[in-house]
Amino acid sequence: MVVGLSNALNTARVGMMANMTEIDIIGHNIANANNPAYRRQVGYLETTNPIPSALGPRGTGVQVSRIESLYDRFLFRQVNYEESNQGMWESLAGGLDSVERVFNDLDDNGLSAQLAEFWGAWEDLANQPEGGIERATLVGKSRVLAATLNSMGDDLNFQRQVLNDYIDKGIADINQLADSLGAMNQAILESEVNGGQNNDLRDKQLALLSDLSSLVDIDYNEDETGQLNIMLQGGKPLVLGSQVFNLGSRMDDQGDVHAYFGAEGIPIDDLIGSGKMKGWLDARAELIGAQDDFNRMSSALIFEINQAHFQGYNLDGETGLTFFDHRIGLAEGMENSGDATISFYADSTSAGAPEGIAWATLANADDFEIRFTGDHVDGSGIKDFVIVNTTTGVELDAASYAIDDSDATDGKLIISFNDTTDSTLAPDKGYHLELDFASGTAPRTGDTFNLSFGAHAARTVVVNQDLDNPDKIAISDNYFEVPGNNKIALEIAQLQHKQVVNGRYTYSEFYTSLISQVGSASYTAQSRQSQSMMVLEQLNIREESVSGVSIDEEMTNLIKFQQAYQATARMVTTIDELMQILNDMI
Repeated sequence: MVVGLSNALNTARVGMMANMTEIDIIGHNIANANNPAYRRQVGYLETTNPIPSALGPRGTGVQVSRIESLYDRFLFRQVNYEESNQGMWESLAGGLDSVERVFNDLDDNGLSAQLAEFWGAWEDLANQPEGGIERATLVGKSRVLAATLNSMGDDLNFQRQVLNDYIDKGIADINQLADSLGAMNQAILESEVNGGQNNDLRDKQLALLSDLSSLVDIDYNEDETGQLNIMLQGGKPLVLGSQVFNLGSRMDDQGDVHAYFGAEGIPIDDLIGSGKMKGWLDARAELIGAQDDFNRMSSALIFEINQAHFQGYNLDGETGLTFFDHRIGLAEGMENSGDATISFYADSTSAGAPEGIAWATLANADDFEIRFTGDHVDGSGIKDFVIVNTTTGVELDAASYAIDDSDATDGKLIISFNDTTDSTLAPDKGYHLELDFASGTAPRTGDTFNLSFGAHAARTVVVNQDLDNPDKIAISDNYFEVPGNNKIALEIAQLQHKQVVNGRYTYSEFYTSLISQVGSASYTAQSRQSQSMMVLEQLNIREESVSGVSIDEEMTNLIKFQQAYQATARMVTTIDELMQILNDMI
């Protein structure tokens, strides 16, 4: 009988411990009810091992066999997938919204209205070629137009830098999350070495995984020890257990940031399929496209007007003045082995190009690259390079440009190209460039040098300061007919109706098309963001129904286990009384 009471007492004891554990789990759930990374935990009860008796195996009570988080792996994977999509559309919509605001053209101060006033000022001057007021008005309208182009160009450049900063920060955040996940994998492995699951650490692990999914699309698997192995798309490993493979970032010649994998520097921009990183990359690509188009329109405006104005005569009988000035980009390749620098070249013998550019014969406003096909030998006269029109992708015929490499000791190479004539005489060429390596190594195989007419057009265009004196505006095509001749003014005024941008669009048509493209891309991104948000909200509701903490349910369970604990405690009291009676009988 004593053995029976002892077993009953032990049964009550383990019952109290099991119910106390369940109450403790409930308290942990309630404490984390507002923790978004927490998943409701439940203790699973099972009977303890029975003991033999004359009546057969006798029960010994109950125990909490394990504590698990309510976690639907397949639903969580769906949520992660949609979080990645949501991050992509959110960052893309935000980036494009900023671009769209730059092209806000709904009021009278927009670029379209200013272009109309600019062309109108040329028409007024053509009607009154000697008019001082008309000339001053044209200068004023032109300055307003140039300032607007500058402001819009600066805004686009700023937004591009913002996106580059986001991308650079995104790469750093991916690395930080990967480091944290690697450390969490190790912590879980160490904490579960004696069995059981560390649910709190696993919740933190899944929260980190969700944050990573919102940044970049990933694939992952979980082994039997709770270790997460995470791969980027394309199979590039990011986290393998506690081993982490960090990404790198590099800046290209244009100052744009790109993601790279591993010490070997494999570019992975194209392998990023969703997440905020994909949105930022796509937004930057859209912005660069809009920026290139805007600069192309601006450079076409500069080119066409300058070429006409350069050949006209002003009221002082002078010719050879540009109407607009802007910065033409000249740059050496970042990977160049030689030490040559590039600049415009002009001397007294190049009468057609006093500033290194012969505007009267300049063929177009395209971009070009000089690519060296061999190590340059000074004074050899050998054309050890090619010139490629990077706008069209066409390599220039060597007969269409000239070089001056006659002095074997000066360490300079003069290259002239891009003219509208068939002449090979250097003064007739459009561009006159100088590669200077007098103080260093001559250009080597693979070295590149770039000329970009339009890359900085919108940001840097200004009215020629010589036109501070409106009499310097050149609208006559004949020296002997100054001031009455207005043919250059008429020619420039008619440019508004000509298809001069890309050879297919007027300025107005091109700008309207540009606004439409940006607006359409922005609207599409915002619509997809809204759709993705609705899907994600539904998935979160489903996951919350599985993993979320319900206070009402927890309170119901608390009462249930409290009563069970009280009943078990009453059982202990009863057994104690019985044992006391037994002791009194002895």
